[in-house]
Amino acid sequence: MNMQVSNKSIHGSTHALKIIALVIFSWNITGCRPEPEAHFELQGLEVTPGFAEKDRLKTNEQWVAIVHTNLFQTGMPANDLYDVSTVFESIGDQDIAREVLLSNFFNQPELSLQSTESMIADPDAFIDETYLRFFTRFPTQAERTYVREFILNNPGMTPELIYMSFGLSAEYLYY
Repeated sequence: MNMQVSNKSIHGSTHALKIIALVIFSWNITGCRPEPEAHFELQGLEVTPGFAEKDRLKTNEQWVAIVHTNLFQTGMPANDLYDVSTVFESIGDQDIAREVLLSNFFNQPELSLQSTESMIADPDAFIDETYLRFFTRFPTQAERTYVREFILNNPGMTPELIYMSFGLSAEYLYY
């Protein structure tokens, strides 16, 4: 058995080890590292109809003030609001009082509504605007489809009648 190791073979082995170390080191520098673990979580989201959170009944004064603002795009004078509130207190059936008040609002000359032609020309825009104006939300797809079909299949439908139905709806009584 020959135990002699030449200086040349040791130097060659050391040189090879240095090259291997350099290659391993360069792999670490150039991005041959494992990908960091990424963690993704889904945030819980409760999906409910837009009106589900409306649980506070408007007072008659609030309803009158809000419907006036929604129709005329301006606030109702305090004296007029007081007079209307007095009339509401004197009428037993609040639904009839709301219908009469809305009818009177629609007879006001300063009220300007969209034309029926523009409503029919772009029913989706009209529906979005109406839902935002009265319910402060966008319609669901089912609501949009129902109202669009209702508008298009009823030739006598006008923006006034649509606004009347929104103003008298159960959802509109709450905020």
